[in-house]
Amino acid sequence: MRKRLADLCGVDTEIYQAGMGGVAGPQLAAAVSNAGGFGHLGCIRRSAADVRSWIHETRSLTDRPFGVNLVPMGPGPDGFESQLSVVLEEKPKVLSLFWGDLKDAICRAKAVGITTMIQVGSVDEARKAIASGADILIAQGVESGGHVRGNLGLFPFLTALLKISGETPVLAAGGIADRKGVQAIMELGAAGAWVGTKFVATTESLAHDIYKERLVEAETDDTVHGHFYSYGWPIGTPYRVIPPKKRTWLRFVAGGARRMDKKHQAAGLSLYAGQGVGLINNVVSARDAVAELSGK
Repeated sequence: MRKRLADLCGVDTEIYQAGMGGVAGPQLAAAVSNAGGFGHLGCIRRSAADVRSWIHETRSLTDRPFGVNLVPMGPGPDGFESQLSVVLEEKPKVLSLFWGDLKDAICRAKAVGITTMIQVGSVDEARKAIASGADILIAQGVESGGHVRGNLGLFPFLTALLKISGETPVLAAGGIADRKGVQAIMELGAAGAWVGTKFVATTESLAHDIYKERLVEAETDDTVHGHFYSYGWPIGTPYRVIPPKKRTWLRFVAGGARRMDKKHQAAGLSLYAGQGVGLINNVVSARDAVAELSGK
């Protein structure tokens, strides 16, 4: 599966940076890929013009493969179809997708030679993704930060998914923030790790400084599985976050505070974070994060 994954993605690595909307821009994606990992642009809610601009900027920063992450639930001002059309025209190495009926997008991406990754939260959802032609699956455990599709812990879910995945490589996501975590999921049979929170706390991410500080300060048991509100998602959609220190009304809003956001927003939001947050002790470069995760 490791060789199959390398052939599909054009790079032999275990470390795949998650497509974190709002904070995974060209500088982060390029830095991860340049460091020997696989970077992703988090393009949820971005305009079609922004998606194109980000792809071009990333290509100016790296000659290595990278991916674009789209989420139909957060299509941006032009709609999901416009975002997808740009990706099909620009042809990044990988298109990763999450949450929704993805069969049409998978087929269209594969038709123009783009590798497809689909993040899933249940075995049933994985079967549908495979039947739709997905090249790679991302097994998202409930330990993951951000929006969470399923209710299963990563290890039992990954074990079950590997039994039905056949020739489809599987990446593992949820609570992975150091080399030991990567080694553990590889021992179970995953082809690689899909890592988010660790890369939020890097110098290249577009996360607000307060967001990064809170990740460094947080302990493993500081995250909660919430069901309140996050922009663009139906009320009650589940997610994992670090609640704010001050109990204002903003605590009911989940998100990933960006550099451009106001200080009181960054301090007041419930911020996306996975259960591996307790392993994050400082803000580092993306290169150092890849080195720590890969052991190289």
